Amino acid sequence: NNLYVALVRKSDGQELFKATGDNNEAYKRVTWDASAYIGTECYIKVVDKSTGGFGHINIDDVNV
Repeated sequence: NNLYVALVRKSDGQELFKATGDNNEAYKRVTWDASAYIGTECYIKVVDKSTGGFGHINIDDVNV
């Protein structure tokens, strides 16, 4: 997939959770239960390599 947001474990680059849109401009809340990774260094990765009609991604209100 070339258009998504992921939670990535820093130590090995493993994408632990991943979400993408559904070709709609309406925002929808996405939640991940990352409690298994407490104490693990992670980061949010936003990937936008799409070139099609809905070739963009919107992200807002990120909470940890």
